[in-house]
Amino acid sequence: MKLRYRQAVWLLFLFLLAWLPRTLALDAYVSPDERKWLARSANFAYALSHADFAQTFQREHPGVTVMWAGALGLLGVFPDYAQEAPGYFTWEREHFETWLKANTGYMPLELLAAGRRWIALGVALLLWLGIFPMRRLIGSDGAYLAFVLLALDPFSVALSRQLHPDGFVASFIFLSLLFFMAWLYSGRLWRDLLLSGVFMGLAWLTKTPAALLVPIGGVLLAAQCWRIWRARRQLLPSDPYANQDAPLSAHKESVSAIAIIRRLCLGYALWGAIAVATFIALWPAMWVDPVGSLLRMATEMEAYVEGHVNPNFFMGAPTDDPGLLFYPVALLFRITPAVLIGVAAALIFYWRREWIFAEVSTRRAVRGALFFALVFIAAMSIPAKKFDRYILPVFLTLDMAAAVGWLALAQTPWRVNAAGWLRNLRHVSPGALLLGVVIMLHGVFTIVTYPYYLTYYNPLVGGSRTAPQVLFVGWGEGLDQAARWLNALPGSENFRIAAWYADGPFSYFSDGVAVPMGYSSPLSWLDTDYAVTYINQWQRQLPSPEAVAWFEAQTPVYAVQANGLTLARVYDLRDTLLPPFIALNTAPATDFGGVIRLIGVELGNARMAPGTSQLVTFYLQALAPMETNYNVLVRLLDVHGEEHWRDEGWPWGAPTGDWPVRQVRPDGHTLTLPVDVTPGLYQLVISFYDPSTFEPLAAIDVRTGERLPGDERKIALIQVGDAPTIPALEPPFTFGEVARLSGALIESIAAEEKTVSIHLQWDALSTPVEAYTTFVHVVDERGELVAQRDQPPLNGFAPTTTWQPGQRIHDTLVIALPENLLPGRYPVRVGLYVDDRRLSARQGEQNVGDFAVIGEIVVP
Repeated sequence: MKLRYRQAVWLLFLFLLAWLPRTLALDAYVSPDERKWLARSANFAYALSHADFAQTFQREHPGVTVMWAGALGLLGVFPDYAQEAPGYFTWEREHFETWLKANTGYMPLELLAAGRRWIALGVALLLWLGIFPMRRLIGSDGAYLAFVLLALDPFSVALSRQLHPDGFVASFIFLSLLFFMAWLYSGRLWRDLLLSGVFMGLAWLTKTPAALLVPIGGVLLAAQCWRIWRARRQLLPSDPYANQDAPLSAHKESVSAIAIIRRLCLGYALWGAIAVATFIALWPAMWVDPVGSLLRMATEMEAYVEGHVNPNFFMGAPTDDPGLLFYPVALLFRITPAVLIGVAAALIFYWRREWIFAEVSTRRAVRGALFFALVFIAAMSIPAKKFDRYILPVFLTLDMAAAVGWLALAQTPWRVNAAGWLRNLRHVSPGALLLGVVIMLHGVFTIVTYPYYLTYYNPLVGGSRTAPQVLFVGWGEGLDQAARWLNALPGSENFRIAAWYADGPFSYFSDGVAVPMGYSSPLSWLDTDYAVTYINQWQRQLPSPEAVAWFEAQTPVYAVQANGLTLARVYDLRDTLLPPFIALNTAPATDFGGVIRLIGVELGNARMAPGTSQLVTFYLQALAPMETNYNVLVRLLDVHGEEHWRDEGWPWGAPTGDWPVRQVRPDGHTLTLPVDVTPGLYQLVISFYDPSTFEPLAAIDVRTGERLPGDERKIALIQVGDAPTIPALEPPFTFGEVARLSGALIESIAAEEKTVSIHLQWDALSTPVEAYTTFVHVVDERGELVAQRDQPPLNGFAPTTTWQPGQRIHDTLVIALPENLLPGRYPVRVGLYVDDRRLSARQGEQNVGDFAVIGEIVVP
C-alpha cells in the first residue's frame, strides 16, 4: 500500500512539474494569432449552442480541439455568452473585442486566459499520459527522465500555454506515436492501438500536418513486417515473446509469419478507422456536411501553405521562403544543450548497442522517434510557409531520445575502461548526475526566461545574441510591457497608438486606442500620439525599409528588453512631423497662430488644363482650444502675384471653435481653373484669418521656426498647359534625390549691360522638405570665381518645397559680368544648396562633385 501511495505521489509530482510552468502568468502577454482563435472559439460556442453545426468550421487547420478549449474557457467565465452575443464575428479585426467591451463587463484578456488554462491543463495531462507507454518502450528510468525533459522544455512550455494549435497538435501527435510504437513493439495490446487511434484523430482535428502520422506509421509497420518475414521460424509455445523478431502466437502455438503480418496490417487499418471515427465524432461540421467540410479544408489549406503574407526572416535577410536549411537551423537554436548532447549520445550508444540500447524495444523506440523527426522536418520543409513552431512535435520525440542517451551516458563511469576523471564520478549516483544535467542544461532555461519562454535560444549557437541575425524573433512578448508603460502616463486613455501587432498583443493591454502599423491608409498616422515598433518588424523591414530607417534615426522614449533581446521600442510622435515615408506631402508643414497646424497636403495632379478641376485636401490639426471660428483661404496666383482662383470659409464647413485639441480634420477644396487662364506656372497658397477683423494668423514654418512672408504658405506649383523646353543636357545632371537638371541654355552677352541670361530646366524628382537655393558660378580657367548669381527658383516664386515629382520648372538667372573681364572662355557651374550644404551631383552614373558644368561664356 505504501508503495502504491508513493508511486501516486510521484506521478502527481510529475504532473505538477509539467502543469505549473504552463499555467503560471497566463495573462503575461498575447501572441499574434491568439486573438483570432479567441474569436473562432466564441463562434464555435455560439454554433454549438444554436445547433448550427456547419458553423463549427472556422478554419482549415481545422483547430477544433483549440476551439473546444477556448469555448470551455469562454463559457466558464461568461456562461450566458451564446444568449447575449449578436451572432458570429469575423476575426480579421477586433470586432469580437469591440462588442465585448461595449456590451459586457468582460475583458478579452480574461477570456483568453481562461481558454489558455484548458490548453495548459490538456497538454500537461497528455505529456503525463506519455509516461505509461514510454515505461514499456524505454524503461521506467528512461520514461521519467524523458518526461522531465518534456515538462521543462522551454520551447514546448512556451507553445503549450497559448490558445493556438501548435502546442496541442504536438502533444496529440507525440502521444499517438508513443502508443502506436507500444502496440507495435511491446505486446501488441489492442488498447494501445485504440488510444493511438483516438489521439491521432484528435491531432487531425487540431492541425493538418498530423496527417503525416499515417505514412510514418506505415513505414514503421512495414519495417516490423519485414523483420518478421526475415525471421520466419517457429517459437516454442511456452515462450511466445522470447524474441520480438520472430512470429508470435496468442494461442501459444506456432503460427506463420504471413498470419502475423496480416494481423498487423489489420491493426493498421483499424488504427486509421479509429482516428476517422474520432475526427467525425468531435467535429459537428462533419455531422452535417462531411464532404463540403473536407473540400473546404483542402482548398483553403492549399492557399495557406503557398507562402507568407508578410515575409519571413532567415540568415540576415527577409525572404518569402527560407528554404530547406530553415528547420535544421531553427532546431539548433530552439533545442537545449541537454537535449542536443543527449541525442548525440543516443546515436553513439545506439550504434554500439551498449547499456540500455541492448534492449530491443528501446532501440526500436528511439529509432522510431528519430525517424519521425527526420520525416516530419523533411515534409514541413516543402511548403514555402515556415515557422519554427511548426516542428514542435520533433522536439518532443527528441526529448525522449535524449533521455535514453543520457541514461547511457550516466553509466559510463562504471565502464571497466572508463577514464580516471569519469571513475571519480562513481560516488555520485546516476540519478543525481542526471538531475544535475537536466537542471543545468535544460530546466534552468525555462526558469530564467519566465514568462517569455519563446525568448530562449540555444547558448551553444550564440543564444539571443545571435538569433536575431539568423531567425525570425518575437511573438508578441514585450508588447504588454510597452502598453503598461504607456498606461502609466497621464491621459493614456486618450492616446492613439500605432503598434506592430496592434490587434491582441498590444491592444489587450493598452488603455488607449491601438491602430495597426502596416498596410492601412497612411492617414492613420495623422493624429498618432505614440508608435510602438517590434523586433521582427525591424528584421523584416516592415512596413517598409524607409519606415524602419526613420524610426531607427529617432530616440525611443522607452524600450522593452528581456533575456538579452530588445523586443519593442516606444516613440513619442506628438511633437514630431509626419514621417517622410508616409505618402503625403508634408513639406509645407506650418503653424497658424499657434492654434492650427497644417500637417500635410494631398494634390492629385500638378498639371492641369484650362477649365478643369481637381480636389486639393489639407490635413489640419488643432494645437490649442479656439474661441474664434477661423476661416481658411486658399488661392491660386501667377508669377506676378495676380489671383486666378480662391476658396474660403470654415475648414470643410466646420467651425473651429469646437475643434478638440490634437484632432486632425481634412479640409477639401475643389480647385477649378478658368477656361481662359493663360498657360504657365501657378502657385497654390493657403492662409487663415479671423473673419471678424480679417486679421491673418501668423504663419510659422514648423521646421525652421521662421515667420512666412505675408503669413501665407506656398503649397504647390500647378502647371497649366505644357512647360517650355530648352536644349537638353546629355546626359542630364542629377542632384541628390531632389531634381534633375535636364536642360540649359547660355545666351550671348548683352554688350550694353555686360550681362548673361542663363536658362535652366529642372525636372523634380521629389518634394523636398527644405527650400534649396540655385547658384550659378562663372569661373576662370583656374577655377577662380569671377561672377555669380544665387537665388531661389524663379526668384522665390517656386521654392523647391512646392515642387511636385515629375514637374518641370523653367528658371532664368541673369548674371552681371565684371566690367574688366578679360576676353576668353569661362565655364559655368550650376548647383543647389541649403544653408552651407550643397547637393551632390552626378551625370549619368558618374559622380561629378557638387556642381554641374553646363557650358561656357565666351567673352570676345
